[in-house]
Amino acid sequence: MKTKFIAIILATATLAAHAQQVWRCGSSYSQAPCPDGVPLAVSDPRTASDAAKAAQVAKADQQRADAMEKARLDQEKKAPKAQVMGAPQAPASAPQADKKKAKKSGKKEPEHFTAVAPKAAKN
Repeated sequence: MKTKFIAIILATATLAAHAQQVWRCGSSYSQAPCPDGVPLAVSDPRTASDAAKAAQVAKADQQRADAMEKARLDQEKKAPKAQVMGAPQAPASAPQADKKKAKKSGKKEPEHFTAVAPKAAKN
């Protein structure tokens, strides 16, 4: 993050040193003149002291952001784990109990469901 900040400061400094003519060509901008283009003044009106003050403010902001990120990470590390709320789950042993009852009654349940038509009633 600090290298990004340094890169931005250096890029800003080099832009001020190498100010070029910028042309507005309709809704786009270009460094080369274009038909019906309008030249724009894009120089940096800030003084050196203003630029230095802005760099100090940016550095202080970055330090505060780093401190806040560290505090957030510490807080997340200490936070309790999430708990799922809802209907309680049936114990895993419940299906086995149904199978045991079926074996005791002597009825063997088919492996797959099979539909059976009811017997016709006698009149």
